[in-house]
Amino acid sequence: MRYKKIVEQVISDINSGKLARGSRMPSLRQMAALQHVSLTTVQNAFHQLEELGWLLAKPQAGFYVSAPLINVSIPSLPQFSSRPVTLEEKTSRNASEIPPGPLGTSQLSHDLVPYEAFKRSMRRAIKNLRTDFHFYPEPSGSKQLKDAVSAQFFKYGFPFHSDDLVITNGCIDAVRFALETTTKPGDSIAISSPCFNGIIDLLSALGRKVIEIPCLPDGIDLDQFERHAKNGTVQAGLFSTSHMNPQGISLTAKQKQRLAQIANQLKIPVIEDDVYIELGHAKTPPLPAKYWDEGGYILWCGSISKTLSAALRIGWCIPGQYKAKYIYASTIARLGVNMPIQAAVADFISSGQYNKHISAIRLCLKQQLMDYRAFVVDKFPAKTAVSAPEGGMVLWLQFPNLCTKKFEVQLMNAEIDIRLGASFSTLPLYKDCIRINCGWPLSDDIKSQLIELARIVNESIH
Repeated sequence: MRYKKIVEQVISDINSGKLARGSRMPSLRQMAALQHVSLTTVQNAFHQLEELGWLLAKPQAGFYVSAPLINVSIPSLPQFSSRPVTLEEKTSRNASEIPPGPLGTSQLSHDLVPYEAFKRSMRRAIKNLRTDFHFYPEPSGSKQLKDAVSAQFFKYGFPFHSDDLVITNGCIDAVRFALETTTKPGDSIAISSPCFNGIIDLLSALGRKVIEIPCLPDGIDLDQFERHAKNGTVQAGLFSTSHMNPQGISLTAKQKQRLAQIANQLKIPVIEDDVYIELGHAKTPPLPAKYWDEGGYILWCGSISKTLSAALRIGWCIPGQYKAKYIYASTIARLGVNMPIQAAVADFISSGQYNKHISAIRLCLKQQLMDYRAFVVDKFPAKTAVSAPEGGMVLWLQFPNLCTKKFEVQLMNAEIDIRLGASFSTLPLYKDCIRINCGWPLSDDIKSQLIELARIVNESIH
């Protein structure tokens, strides 16, 4: 087909250096004239090149050469037999020992937050609150916000009734109440390995044991999870399913269906931490495992902490059959969520500003992840393995033959804020890995930090 020939030619021109990374491609009409083909043929070619990672589409600006990195190793996924681990109360290393910086916490740059648009939503919300400004919030959250969140995900093909939602103070709050509703201290919770360090810290603080389930290239070793669930060695599962932090893997649709099937057949609660679901590179987010949950055994948790602002502290949960207990536990603990903020977020979503913002940052994060990845491949030691996420905002790096003690000492002295791989596990794993945030544009200051980090890595390799 004609469009495939264009695809092959563009890839050849990029590989030969005729088309430089970051350069602007001819417009669709210009390309059609140059190739003597129809506009539809060029559109099909460019869209396939975009899906393959060779081009990046920028609204009102056209297509730009992005060129996927080939022959770059992906961090390894250690396989092991899962077993319960009792946690000690702790906080993740580097969380407070090094001054916070852009490479540490997984979040957007403040330059990507739409302050002015949100301020307008806040003013409208305060103006319209009236008596709601005075009374305690509804225990499950404001109807206006629940309707807005429900309508937002309906657009993605994930329909649910707004009454199914409970509004929380961010995603970690939603997860905490899900754990307290479905489990008790001493219970074992299945988590992925590696797992977001904040989840490990939360489980430690709540007195839960963990069983780490190894990750696979397409998600999680669900055979091991199912075996533990059948044997009664786990009382619940707690998994991120889309663009996992830190390694960037997403469960396939088939895996998500199976996870829902395991939860329903074995009647075991599964908490789905889906805080990154809207930050994929595709225009439409993937469906969560909750979509296939027929019996209400999956407690689906999300928030705007990663997509809009962590400071707003707005999240949600669909607790399924645990809804009554969930609302009771959350009400006793906090008597509702800040009503003016709920109203402002509801206005921001309903006014269309949230969709506009999401579309912009998806594209921005995709470009930034590619920029960071290319910079790491260029500046770090040759055998550095780099994750290739299709969403989220973090990169997971692995350095073979790393002397971890030397590396950690030099890292502390340099005061570079990153997350060490060991903090993402309760097992002696990932000591040769780190996680860096890519939510900030790759500025000269960040490049300097990465170059210094590369020097430390190079000096710490055996």
